[in-house]
Amino acid sequence: MMQPNKTLFPRGVSRALSLLAAVGMLLWAVQPADAQNVASQKAYFGSGVTEILNPNGGVVLSGYMKTSSVGDLLIGFSMECALWTSTSTTATKGGAKTTSTARAAVNVTVYVDGTQAEPGQVVYCDRQHTVSLQFSSLTVEVTDAITLDLFLKTKNANHFNFYQKNVGSGVHYVEVKVDSLVSSDPNAPADPGTRAVAGKRSLVIEEYNNP
Repeated sequence: MMQPNKTLFPRGVSRALSLLAAVGMLLWAVQPADAQNVASQKAYFGSGVTEILNPNGGVVLSGYMKTSSVGDLLIGFSMECALWTSTSTTATKGGAKTTSTARAAVNVTVYVDGTQAEPGQVVYCDRQHTVSLQFSSLTVEVTDAITLDLFLKTKNANHFNFYQKNVGSGVHYVEVKVDSLVSSDPNAPADPGTRAVAGKRSLVIEEYNNP
């Protein structure tokens, strides 16, 4: 007696359908990676190493943080800050005092969901370089003018804690924006010139409950 054929599809098609069903179950069981990471994290850390010359207010680091219904955010930002200032002052024999000035600064502002975090904009480094020169001489050997060129270059790392209270429950987007102030002495050489540089940096975001 012939046995009834219990296979509704050819063997190859049946195997392919079984594989597709297994993949579908796997995709259904796995949550999106980003949502899972944000939901499970206790703190966020990010970093960058590329130097930014004369930053103009762009985002240099950002991250997401999930909070409870009574959560506040504590945001720590550390950054290297380099300043170059160059001045050139010329004084004429017997003339009045002459002055030249150059200034460079780097400022940081943190935003939580588009709202500025406390305490607002923070100065990470700022230098005003001013030089005055007066040429007085009674000797005939000295020429009728003298020029003084000065260049200063410094680099240091600073840290500041920003915060945002009562952000409410959910996932929040934190971004760090860095801008600079560069005021050059028009009489100074263009090279090396006056510059402001944002260097290596790191961002730490934590939830806290401040009683």
